[in-house]
Amino acid sequence: MRNKVTILGAGPAGLWTALSLQEKYRDIEITVIEEEDFPGGITGSFQYKDMIFDYGSHRLHPATDPDLLKKIEDMLDGDLLKRPRNGRIWLEGRFISFPLKPADLLFHLPFSFSSGVVLDSLGSLFKREKEGITFEDTLLAGLGKTISNRFYFPYARKLWGLPQAELSPVQARKRIASGSIGKMVRKAFSSLKGASGDTGIFYYPRGGFGQIAQVTASIIKKHGAGIRYNTKAISVIPPANEKKGLIETEDGGKIETDFLFSTIPVTDFVRILEPAAPPSVTEAADGLSFRSMVFCFLEVKGSQYTSYDAHYFPGADTCFSRLSEPKNYSLAEAPTDRTGLCFEIPCSGKDEIWKLSNDKLLELVIGDLKKTDLPKPEIAGFTIRRKKNVYPVYDHDFADRLNIIEGYLGTLNHTVSLGRQGLFVHDNTHHTIEMGVAAAGCLSSDLHWDRKKWADYRELFDSHVVVD
Repeated sequence: MRNKVTILGAGPAGLWTALSLQEKYRDIEITVIEEEDFPGGITGSFQYKDMIFDYGSHRLHPATDPDLLKKIEDMLDGDLLKRPRNGRIWLEGRFISFPLKPADLLFHLPFSFSSGVVLDSLGSLFKREKEGITFEDTLLAGLGKTISNRFYFPYARKLWGLPQAELSPVQARKRIASGSIGKMVRKAFSSLKGASGDTGIFYYPRGGFGQIAQVTASIIKKHGAGIRYNTKAISVIPPANEKKGLIETEDGGKIETDFLFSTIPVTDFVRILEPAAPPSVTEAADGLSFRSMVFCFLEVKGSQYTSYDAHYFPGADTCFSRLSEPKNYSLAEAPTDRTGLCFEIPCSGKDEIWKLSNDKLLELVIGDLKKTDLPKPEIAGFTIRRKKNVYPVYDHDFADRLNIIEGYLGTLNHTVSLGRQGLFVHDNTHHTIEMGVAAAGCLSSDLHWDRKKWADYRELFDSHVVVD
């Protein structure tokens, strides 16, 4: 009888765990369970009329492991495009280039901002870089008052819903690659030295970012794995010793398994375990939170809205944090008379924004867009999508709570939580794909789990820093 491995979630981590297991062991029966009707999770795409939309701005970064990048290129069979980065930030009432350019830092921002950056840079020469006890003091020590107070702190409040003083310094380490003003300025000025190669580029599938997940899912199914969409797990009895685990689904189904990988939010996973997790574990899960996102997708008349792929809005004057135009990523020629825009609005499931009607959300977005220098779009149609559990929030107690949860999950046999949501981490797509590959590498054909090897991988994952 074939060993059965079940994977909760068809995001990048779940799909690549399945794909990598298939490549290693043809005799394992693999089933992937996905709550939604498409693969990829937040990295998926969908079609609206004759346009492809992503759930926000997604890129495959050049920091991706070369072997993994080559594998994705081969899987997409010529559809992975190499594109130059071309973004802007709405800062101090004007747009400046992103990634940052020296001319913008020095000449295109108010004198008070530019001079403040210069003074903070000079002051940093006499400071040692260190991690503080809050997100706030970490950034002040590393980036100085000007960039922190007038850029990162408002952006942090918008993205994560907490004041900078209430965020853990780990939030800064995981989300801000240029952790010091020296690094930021050196990065901005690197272009003056004739930087070449992969500086300022990204990779993007011709058919939308979700094409990566779609192709991966099709390969998995072709090789015999089952992917069950529109299927939500509501109860999980983990495998124990020689006893199979049992997963009950919302539609009344029951799935037996010999090994279980979960990539769903770890906060949800511990709540559906049977027997129930100890109160200390469920209380810890209740104390962890994710930020959600409302996406407003506009169908706009005209072949192109702007020439930029993404615009960033760190300030509180706009409800949206980012605006992207998919045609500028994919080079899609059709439709010739219309383009699409995606507005990302961070919130929580308890916010008024989350509860607003679609018409009111459109009204809010268009009203805030008028506060910028962007042109008024001629709207031909729109659709709203909502996603929960997009960004983990690192407050001062998150690490202690997460340790309690992971300590309990570590006592379960043949059960592993992984992925961005399963590990409660901030990561890029290539990071989560690498997690799936690593997880498959820790499982033997007889379903022995190499805990030491996984612990080493976890240490590596902890060093990941999100690439903007």
